[in-house]
Amino acid sequence: MRLVPLQWASLVVIALDAVVIVSGFVAGSPLLPRSANVVLTVISLALMMGAAVLTGGGYDFENPTLPLWATAVAVIALCGGGFLFGYPLLTDTTAGSFEQDNGKYRESKDGVVVRELTEEEYDRVMAANQRGWAGLAAAFAGGTFLYAGVRHRK
Repeated sequence: MRLVPLQWASLVVIALDAVVIVSGFVAGSPLLPRSANVVLTVISLALMMGAAVLTGGGYDFENPTLPLWATAVAVIALCGGGFLFGYPLLTDTTAGSFEQDNGKYRESKDGVVVRELTEEEYDRVMAANQRGWAGLAAAFAGGTFLYAGVRHRK
């Protein structure tokens, strides 16, 4: 059971997202700039669309291209990424927007400054934001990884 190129690409995205997520937890600050978060998610969405285009036919559960370890990675990425993205949205932990201006860090909501933040608090918030984006990208990549493994090839 060899992985197909689409699965290898998804695995690379999952690994990169895992590094970003772990780095945010360990260092307490974001590893990548804000724009990189969006790029990771767009790459994962492109992989998902590639899976829809490049795989066809019915499902092949008798001869899947997913070894057991790959299934575990896909399920962890899909569920863990979904949790990292969904939990802050459901609990409203990052309801405001966070800005850095002239060395001052602020949280604002609806254009009104709610509170001033220290640099450490701002870094923690930005790391949590990055974990959410990386979680979304990991969930998409995990779903693509799993989906491409059980579909017939064209």
